[in-house]
Amino acid sequence: MFLRKTIGFVNKNIIWLLIMAVPAAVCFTLGGHPLSIVEFFVGMFEKIQSGSVTYTFFEVFHHFSILDFERPLFILFIPVGLFFIGLIFSWVERAMKYNTITLGGIRALLLDTLFITFPIGVFFVVAVEVVGIVVSGFIALFAMLGNVWLWFGLSIAVAAIAYYLLINFVCYLICWPPAMSMEGLKIFVALSLSARMTTKAHNKFLITLLSVMLLVIGLTFVVDLAGIVSYVALCSLLNILMCVYLPVYCYTAYFKLADIPLGAKR
Repeated sequence: MFLRKTIGFVNKNIIWLLIMAVPAAVCFTLGGHPLSIVEFFVGMFEKIQSGSVTYTFFEVFHHFSILDFERPLFILFIPVGLFFIGLIFSWVERAMKYNTITLGGIRALLLDTLFITFPIGVFFVVAVEVVGIVVSGFIALFAMLGNVWLWFGLSIAVAAIAYYLLINFVCYLICWPPAMSMEGLKIFVALSLSARMTTKAHNKFLITLLSVMLLVIGLTFVVDLAGIVSYVALCSLLNILMCVYLPVYCYTAYFKLADIPLGAKR
């Protein structure tokens, strides 16, 4: 859904986007470990085969949190990364709105970032952390069943359901940042507008986001997670792609669903 136009815009402006995406990607790679869920289930499977399976709630949550609490100071990189990706969102809006690729209007870029995209980014991080806490709690609870293979199966099932529901919810929020910045709406009014706009194409959004998630899971299994270089390289690549394509995808969807021609001043 909207991938062709998204890819076309990225190809046209790839230099500018990469310049802004690299700092954000570096911060996200240093401050978090988003691929740790796959690593957890691989490790869990190996432990079950060896007959030694012991996890505390906090050990499980460490894998389901996108923040690296083992290095608390590094978590400070996450808000810095959110600020940089917020700049990309603001720049993409102006590039689509006025059909320009310059960095004009620095003050407006900063204001939109600080008061629109940065708070939304914080909201998403908190939402993912809450889901991680819930999933970790269920996995710790399933351990009381006694059967390790049943525990393993139920753990995968609850993680799959939880993150499916999360992605399903995110589909309604794709137009949230554009609705705030383009229309000047307050946070909950813009949220309501985004939900109404994306309802028209919800299933297509869901298929797109699920396909991306499954691709990431597949890549993570292929990459040797035991090697820190491979893990960091994969995280860095995926973070760069996210920082480049996510803002463009959100604004492409908004412009298309709102029937706004690119380059039309608002």
